[in-house]
Amino acid sequence: MNASPLTAPKPTSSIAVFRRRLLLIHGTVLTLVALGSALTTTIGWMTGIGLFGFMQQNPMVWVGLIQAYLLMAIIAVLLVLGSGQANARKWNVVGALAHCAPLIAALCSLDVFESMGALGIVRIAITFHFVWLCLETLAAVYPDPSH
Repeated sequence: MNASPLTAPKPTSSIAVFRRRLLLIHGTVLTLVALGSALTTTIGWMTGIGLFGFMQQNPMVWVGLIQAYLLMAIIAVLLVLGSGQANARKWNVVGALAHCAPLIAALCSLDVFESMGALGIVRIAITFHFVWLCLETLAAVYPDPSH
């Protein structure tokens, strides 16, 4: 029986199963969060309502955010596709690295978020990115007993 080129062989170790499931869950959650954030910022920019309503007066903020959110959505879809690849470990590295830029930006801009009264929401974002960075890093560096 020939295996489909889109179907990866069944993982044999528990870490391989963990890697694949993590990528699938991570990619799915990240797709929803990235697209939801893109929608929320767009609504704020267009209407001037809500947490992102300030972007109506400063539309360049929206230009940067929409790019970042849509690029993160692309990475998220790649994580889902990578979960079905034979060597999922490299996709765990991609999953970990995807959270470095937003995490660094948020941590370096705490005073900006505080001045905007958005420190609470940025704490949620920092926690989100930190948790996924740690999980994907663990999956990437944990040794595979079959090798």
